[in-house]
Amino acid sequence: MNSRSNFDTLAPEFALKINGAALPLAAAADLIGINVLDDVNTMGMFTFSLTCMDTAQMQVKWIDDDLFREGNPVEIEMGYRDNRRVLFSGEITGLEPSFPENGPPTLTVRGYDRRHRMMREHKTRSYINLKDSDIASQLAGAAGLKPQIDDTQVVLPYVLQHGQTDLEFLLSRARRIDHEVVVDGHSLIYRPRKISESATLTLRREIELLQFRPRMTTMGQVQELVVRGWNAKDKKEFVARAAVGDEPSLMSGKKSGAASVQPIFGASGSTVVRVPVQSQQEADQMAKQRFSEMALGYIKADGVCIGEPLMRAGVVVKIEGLGARFSGLYYVTATEQSFSIAKGYRTRFAVRRNAT
Repeated sequence: MNSRSNFDTLAPEFALKINGAALPLAAAADLIGINVLDDVNTMGMFTFSLTCMDTAQMQVKWIDDDLFREGNPVEIEMGYRDNRRVLFSGEITGLEPSFPENGPPTLTVRGYDRRHRMMREHKTRSYINLKDSDIASQLAGAAGLKPQIDDTQVVLPYVLQHGQTDLEFLLSRARRIDHEVVVDGHSLIYRPRKISESATLTLRREIELLQFRPRMTTMGQVQELVVRGWNAKDKKEFVARAAVGDEPSLMSGKKSGAASVQPIFGASGSTVVRVPVQSQQEADQMAKQRFSEMALGYIKADGVCIGEPLMRAGVVVKIEGLGARFSGLYYVTATEQSFSIAKGYRTRFAVRRNAT
């Protein structure tokens, strides 16, 4: 069997910092496990659990400790003796003690990345003559985050945020143009989905890749997607089309799901989407986004690999050893990084692909 990697996978490590300082040795000795969840469609989250019984004094501990107060900043690293990376930076938002009938009490500390600050208030307000990137910059600044924003180019005469939190609104705007909303520490990143990027890492079956379950379906795959909108002010219809060949990348495959449908089942026609749009440029942008999103539904999969700190939501991973159809590049939509004293370091993930 080939070597798994050029670093020591037999020596998993973690580092947990609270308020900028390493977890005290007494707390580290009581640690049961750490989980970090990362998802392109929602906030990142962490939990870590400790036993919280002082057997010498026969009383609970840690629950009232200032170390685990809400709002305290948390940074989590996972990896190996010579390959450890920061996986999470956020803040404590809650405590969940458990007092079972049989067994010692435990304390679970939960928190989210700093996008949680954008989920506090439902708002209704309007934006005039701004690009989506301008709106993202404004919302990042209001949440105390540093904006790292890719220019979206299309100026929008009027955009309404109606009864939504800032994060709900920003995610809905991002989905319209195939963008991601990512937080890295204190920075909010607003960028196009990176399915055309080269692979961040490679997973080989029965080496790094421990489990993998892909599901391919042609249901929902169409050759063309049409966006129709109406400008009430100018009384003008906007029509935009995206079709086979408009995929931003085939992700090392030869034929997209949409392209596979016609020779098998005949002409699949088109899907018409009616949405509010304010310009032809915006309609064109949305048609390509909707078609790209539909195409990424061709193959969905979930799997487990050895703990891998480079495996993050929003990256592209190469998977080998699954035959010609299912080997290739996959876009990672979610990960769960877990470290426990009993089981070591594992990474669970969900991925998508638009071609075989």
